[in-house]
Amino acid sequence: MANRGGGVIARTAAALAVGVTVAGCGRIARGPEGAQNVARMDGLRERFIEAGKAGGGKQFTASGYYVFLGKGDYAEGHPVSLWTFAQWEGWMDRLKRNGHDRLWFLMNGHTLAYPSKAYPEIIDAQARTAHEPGLVAKLVEAAKLRGIKPYAVFTTDGHGTGFGSLHHEIVSEIKSGAPDDSWDALCLEEPAVQKYIQTIFEEVLATGARFEGVVFHPTESNPERFNKVTREKYLKETGKDIMKADPTELRAWFNEVYAKQAAEWYRWWMKKIPGLDPVLFNCHWMNGHEEVYRKHLPPEIRVCVWDYDYKLADWRKRTLPGWVKAFGPGRVLFMPSSGGYPEFGRPPGEEPLRGYDRELSLAAHFGLKEAVFFAGWGTGGEEEEKIDLGLLSASVGCRKTPDDAMLDELDAHYDDVRSKSW
Repeated sequence: MANRGGGVIARTAAALAVGVTVAGCGRIARGPEGAQNVARMDGLRERFIEAGKAGGGKQFTASGYYVFLGKGDYAEGHPVSLWTFAQWEGWMDRLKRNGHDRLWFLMNGHTLAYPSKAYPEIIDAQARTAHEPGLVAKLVEAAKLRGIKPYAVFTTDGHGTGFGSLHHEIVSEIKSGAPDDSWDALCLEEPAVQKYIQTIFEEVLATGARFEGVVFHPTESNPERFNKVTREKYLKETGKDIMKADPTELRAWFNEVYAKQAAEWYRWWMKKIPGLDPVLFNCHWMNGHEEVYRKHLPPEIRVCVWDYDYKLADWRKRTLPGWVKAFGPGRVLFMPSSGGYPEFGRPPGEEPLRGYDRELSLAAHFGLKEAVFFAGWGTGGEEEEKIDLGLLSASVGCRKTPDDAMLDELDAHYDDVRSKSW
């Protein structure tokens, strides 16, 4: 969209007509965008690369990447899942050199990215960590030796098509009684699902990998499920028929269920590894229920707010403000997309950079100090990582303390504000 991530500034009719360069702003676009007075800043990508090379002055004192060891929610055989130990070491050396100190490893998803004895049918067919005994532990130790804090990430009741395909009866059912047609979401009330999740935790711990943090990722599907065990639990706890429940009340109930369950999982992990840093991903259906999680989660738990919608124009409609209000900036970290995230296809387009800059400026506005980039199945290379470093140190919000008015200007007139903030 023309007005998203770009500055809307009216300079002169002549400039709009011929496409000349306007001081401090870049080149005024010709054609349809020019007719809407949209200015683009030339060389934005290169400016962030240079800022990343310069380094220093980071608003965010902790940063790193989230990657899939196996399929995750993507595809088997993606590049990162095939890396040798030497390739991992080379990347970790680069991360350390560039000042990053966090690595999040997704251990499961639709497949299992480690050598599972309990569920051999859903071991990732190609991931090296699933077929080289001891590799997970080696990666964790290699990270720690470089001062990089390693985290184990688990999709709990979501991205579960592997296990769900083995046990159709435990897939979340929609109101008609049919299984969720994505086969993705697992019913948390089913004993087999509880056993599956707990067994994964125990098996990953048994690899000998001494993670320093653990992260839970809830389902990305809507949480409402109508399996028999869920109907019975709802009736017992509320005295009501779940099939006739008010949708707002039902959504609140499912959030409370997940918050209480997550708290139990965290306490188990924190007993196993004292000093562990526990983190919970938010998800769309949790937004608006932040106080439920603040109430039920142990005080050590932090929330990772992820937001990849770099086109969203109004910062007040983003998910970050609600979580910061409930938990405070010290218990919230932020996850934007990395410059290497393949889906957004840079180069040549620079549109995502405008969005990432605005996102990180918003995080800076709220006083957040930690940012972990989503990389998933592709890190993008050193140049893209320099862009990420540039965003951490040179986003508008890192160069000056952003207030509400500045964030409004950044949304409405990005290029104009950006040109004055290098």
